[in-house]
Amino acid sequence: MKVTNRIRLGSLFIAILLAAVTMGQSPNTGSMIITVVDPNGAALAGATVTVLNEATGAARETVSGSEGTAAVTGLSLTGSYSVRVNAKGFAQGSTSGLVLRASETANVKIALVVGNAEANVSVIGTTEGVRTDPLIGVSITSDQIDQTPILGRKTSTVPMLNSAFRQAKGTGDLFVNQTYVVTGVGGRRQTTTLLDGASNDESWGRQTSIATVPLGAIQEMTVLSNSFSAEFGWTAGPALNIVTKSGTNHFHGEGIYMLRPGSWQAKSFSIKNFCPSSVSTCVVPAALTSISPIDVPDELNQFSGSIGGPIIKDKTFFFATLDHTLQDRTTFLSSTLPALVGLPSSDLSIVGRYRQTLFDGRIDHVVNDRNRLAFRFNLDRFFDDNPQDAVSGNVAPSSARRYSRGSWSTQTNYTSVLSSNLLNEARFAYLNGDPVTKWEAETVSTVYTRSGSAPFTVGQSRLSDLWGRQFQFSDTMSWTIRQHYLRFGGSIIRHTSGGSGSEPGQAVLGTFTFKNTTTGPLSQLTLNDVQNYSQPINFGIDSYKLSQWLLSGFVQDDWKVRPDLTLNLGLRYDRQTLTNATTNFAPRLGFGWNPNGDARTSIRGGYAMYYTQVRSNAVAAYLVNGLDGISSYTATAGQTGFPTCLTCVPVNIDPHSLTIPARDIVIRAGQRSFYESQFARYGLNFDLLPNYPDKFENPRSQVFTIGAEREIVKGLFAGADYVHQHLTGIDRTVDLNAPSAFDRTAPGQTRTVAAANATRPILPVNNGVRQVNVLMNLGTADYDGLQTNVTYRGHSRIYGYFSYTLSKATNSTEPDGNGINPNQSILSRLGEDERGPSVLDQRHRAVIMFSYRFRYGFTAGTLTEFASARPFNATTGVDNNGDGANNDRPVINGSVIPKSAFRGSGTQDVSIFVENKIRLSESMAILLRLEGFNMFNHANMLGR
Repeated sequence: MKVTNRIRLGSLFIAILLAAVTMGQSPNTGSMIITVVDPNGAALAGATVTVLNEATGAARETVSGSEGTAAVTGLSLTGSYSVRVNAKGFAQGSTSGLVLRASETANVKIALVVGNAEANVSVIGTTEGVRTDPLIGVSITSDQIDQTPILGRKTSTVPMLNSAFRQAKGTGDLFVNQTYVVTGVGGRRQTTTLLDGASNDESWGRQTSIATVPLGAIQEMTVLSNSFSAEFGWTAGPALNIVTKSGTNHFHGEGIYMLRPGSWQAKSFSIKNFCPSSVSTCVVPAALTSISPIDVPDELNQFSGSIGGPIIKDKTFFFATLDHTLQDRTTFLSSTLPALVGLPSSDLSIVGRYRQTLFDGRIDHVVNDRNRLAFRFNLDRFFDDNPQDAVSGNVAPSSARRYSRGSWSTQTNYTSVLSSNLLNEARFAYLNGDPVTKWEAETVSTVYTRSGSAPFTVGQSRLSDLWGRQFQFSDTMSWTIRQHYLRFGGSIIRHTSGGSGSEPGQAVLGTFTFKNTTTGPLSQLTLNDVQNYSQPINFGIDSYKLSQWLLSGFVQDDWKVRPDLTLNLGLRYDRQTLTNATTNFAPRLGFGWNPNGDARTSIRGGYAMYYTQVRSNAVAAYLVNGLDGISSYTATAGQTGFPTCLTCVPVNIDPHSLTIPARDIVIRAGQRSFYESQFARYGLNFDLLPNYPDKFENPRSQVFTIGAEREIVKGLFAGADYVHQHLTGIDRTVDLNAPSAFDRTAPGQTRTVAAANATRPILPVNNGVRQVNVLMNLGTADYDGLQTNVTYRGHSRIYGYFSYTLSKATNSTEPDGNGINPNQSILSRLGEDERGPSVLDQRHRAVIMFSYRFRYGFTAGTLTEFASARPFNATTGVDNNGDGANNDRPVINGSVIPKSAFRGSGTQDVSIFVENKIRLSESMAILLRLEGFNMFNHANMLGR
């Protein structure tokens, strides 16, 4: 049975729809404001200003107004620009080679002179200058990407080049085979990704972009730890703004083959970091002389090619990139497993295969001198037949699953110059993930598992097949009027997702869990050795379809109060119909100051409010895991539903006519009357549940920043920004039917499950419920950080970059709901009792990049990353309070220790590259490149 959920829209949607013709976002282009003055510094009106793209030949012409200014907006990031100014009675003034940055306005001041002398030109806000707005981050160009060793050439790894971003490994979903990152207080799902100005967020789970972009297709990636501008939304503050390459008047292509031989990799790591310094009682086992990684050898073959150029010179251009990746990871089974489960012991190796194909194609067309059209298509398909190296150690090959994902997106941008000071850009985008996540068992079978001194797991029955589709229309109008550069924008997104199963798979058959005190092989175990048996039950709903609207509107004004001072004033409104929030107004206030008009110095700061998007798969759980959906029961010997033999499964149970043990369910906030009626049909009293939330809202983030940047000498830039962030209303799953609090003051104190169940508001009796979980707003997080960057690009042969962040991140729950679970599940103990360091808190992180171009076409360089230890949580390993979860923390000195009380070991990775370009002709060359990663073989263990 399938359930469909539709959200009705009221007058708010109609109002935004009517206003959409003047609304949108434009972070994929750059802008220029040209100020023309005479030799005495007075504003010069009526000057003709021409801006020319030196790569495509596209030209824009305007006239300076009464203030001497002329604005040219919506400029492509492909190629460099020249500016020419002509005014009667003055010599022509010009400058060239200007390269723009996404979402930034370059200020070009040209002082015209009489006669043959050269005009005086000053420029602020291009790639060669300081940044003068409150946006905090790093712009990484395609040339810098080409010069950086990036493991596996993954686009998702690029944000790690900004030290303000931290590795998010360990927070789940590693099967997607991408690099997860976080910054500030947010989790990895609170960073928005824009691709050519449109949302590329995967709204079903917000795991990664809906379709990954090949590295060779990226013109620029701006990695923002604070996006600030009202153009950015559905984020806790950070944003990844990706602009793809477009063709020019010259044909250009490249072909890349990358090989990572498995035989070249280190087979083991040192035991130096086995014991973290925070745990004084930790002792390295005497027999342990080295640490073997789980997936070595890890062989990679990658093929990549790009080509671009003109279809019609000065008129129509194309650019396309294709990537294909083949990765084979070898893991090994435990030497004790074959005897326990009856496997041959001759070969314990398991090879997991990962295959991915990426494509990005783009066509740009100049309709006329006032209108441009761009079309892009993106494809991402991959599978992994041993995701997250699940089959290894004590997990048998019969537990293998295949994970796959297929997605594509298409986008059309239409840019119109309506007048000399008015520009409009409309975008249409469609994102299709089908499947957005799919789990298939190699052989669907009952699971038999045991922990303890002789562990094993055999069998697999967790499956899922889920999809998500999204249509977006957005429109931006840019209007320059006197000292104001205004942008009006908004977007309308319709997202629908559905399918069967859940993440990471819904069991369709049962699971036998054996007592961990047993040690015999599986063939000798009997029902007497079973601790419990669990099996899913279908009450009718086993698939779903969930639709939502995401509506946004904004206005942004960059007000040039004085020639050296700009105020950035913005207001944004967001509405997600999966929540009850209707007042998500987000002000943005900032400034950029060049003291005394010094183009080499900027002081900037601001305050911004954001609302984060709630992922639809978190909400959808109530559809398939409610009273009328799929749940599971757990039975022990003698209880209804316990099998009569180890192979007499699945147990044939009619949930509506037989007695079954209490089950765990999921409900949704804000539907009290519905649940009062539904619970009554099952003989349950909903009113017994305390703290049921009558509404569910989007979490709110507030960010304050202050910073400065200075060009110390030509080409040497240094900047620092202080960031404070406060996140409230974090969405988390809470058991409304949790047992009463059980506060321990001495080691070894326990409460039985039966005693705990007796304190639940609704007693967990047969045909009843045990856990009643709901997604609600409960949690806060705080971040303080000093983010610094030093860049040197003052010599054509040298590039240097140093990024360092000192930060502290704490919370009362992890924003992603992953990593650390609470000591007690009752709501009264989920507040400040759980305050502690984030599981992803790293106090220090530094990134160093350096390259030098030698003679004869040789270039060598390094990417070096250092980070301090991440916290880890200590638990007793048993269910002390009887709530059914082994999250209980130990008691030390009469009280339960705080969460994340210990720290692991720091990480470091020194990567190097050397390359040589062999020119075959004027237009063709071969580039040979050798890269090495983790050259000092440091054991990087992020957690414990």
